[in-house]
Amino acid sequence: MRSHEQRDLTARLSALAEAPAPPAALDTSAVIARGRGRLRRRRQALIGVVAGSTAAVLAGVLLLRPSGGPPVPAGPAPTAPSSLAPSPTATPAPAAHTGPLSAEARFGWLPEWLARPAVGYAVSDDRSVVTATTRTAVQNAVPSLKLELLRDPGESLAPGQHTATAPAVAGREARWLVTDASGAPVGLRWMTASGRWAQLNATVWSGAKVQDDLLRVAAGVEFGNRDVPFPVRPTGVPADLKLRNAEIHRPSRNSEPPWSAILSYTVDGKWLSVTIQPDGFGVFADGRPGGGTPVCRVEKGVQLCANGTAAGIPSVQRIGGLAGLLAQFDVLGADEASWAASGPADKPR
Repeated sequence: MRSHEQRDLTARLSALAEAPAPPAALDTSAVIARGRGRLRRRRQALIGVVAGSTAAVLAGVLLLRPSGGPPVPAGPAPTAPSSLAPSPTATPAPAAHTGPLSAEARFGWLPEWLARPAVGYAVSDDRSVVTATTRTAVQNAVPSLKLELLRDPGESLAPGQHTATAPAVAGREARWLVTDASGAPVGLRWMTASGRWAQLNATVWSGAKVQDDLLRVAAGVEFGNRDVPFPVRPTGVPADLKLRNAEIHRPSRNSEPPWSAILSYTVDGKWLSVTIQPDGFGVFADGRPGGGTPVCRVEKGVQLCANGTAAGIPSVQRIGGLAGLLAQFDVLGADEASWAASGPADKPR
């Protein structure tokens, strides 16, 4: 997903965590209004996880993008079907994280109807979310999967939903998420090997095959806290800035950049966001009210932009304001192959 999606994700995350969104055009006000609506919809679609638990990390996004941006490279091919395997026991977390984003799970097997999936990771307020979206429409919809770890099995259901017994996943208890009106399943919850519960939601449901596929996806999920490859490394961010949200997304459409990322910080009720994407796709910045004009830096083909209501706090001013803050990030490059991390590097699909 792109930067917008990131915010979207953030928003989703924020939807996740509960927030509003925004983006761009030639008419600044029209651009911002249009962007916010898009971000809000994406956030809710892609994440909508922590809704109601915290304030949105990314309420708006200001996208001032040039027309006719470069095409996005085609995504990887889908993984060939494999035999159903149980969810592996959670692996221990690495001794130390080398990047700003770590994920507690990653997809293993994915169904053929999720062709050429773009995988994204996000953590907001300690809620870990993984998404996989295809650019190929199925039944007039864009298929996607959202995987998240729950805090408890009875965590709040969406309005109009209840649970029903589902076949065991790797020998452990599982429950369908069912809509009250139609009685049709829209998701799956199951207990993982660590004793925590996971939830999987799909946007496309076409009878028993999709249900079987969801059970197979769940059984193939790999758990374990591992670093997610990321385009930058924070080196000297002021200690009072607390990382609230971190995301990275691949595109869900050909008009998006090949990837986009965001880091959102909070301090004393104020916020500050750093957005990251390949250079040449316009300015991608958090568009929440009061965020001010973004300050940007380009290095190794990567554009970083920062803005937020915490731009004027003493610790940020001591390092040179937003420009000084951006200097506190090591840029690894626009090519994902340059992003060293212990995992989970997505398997070829």
